[in-house]
Amino acid sequence: MEIVIGILVLVASVLLVLIVMIQNSKGGGLDASFSAVNQIGNVAQSTDIVEKGTWYLAGFIGFLCLLSAFTMNSSNGSPSINTDGFKGGAVPTEIPAP
Repeated sequence: MEIVIGILVLVASVLLVLIVMIQNSKGGGLDASFSAVNQIGNVAQSTDIVEKGTWYLAGFIGFLCLLSAFTMNSSNGSPSINTDGFKGGAVPTEIPAP
């Protein structure tokens, strides 16, 4: 399960980098060259599609990170998140005698 989640995060991250490189915050970028073609025939602007894709991929990566926190095990075999709740307080330490 950890490998599948890791691969999905890697693929989504690469796609997110590519989408961010396509768009430009000031309206230029590689996406601007296709905007004239998209306005013909009442097709939605490609800048909106690219922006939605950015948000969806970022949300998908966040969801996968939360999913991995609940499903992956730590090195000692116990779950990585304490599901028993917080029990106890500070760990008592011994004070050396003078």
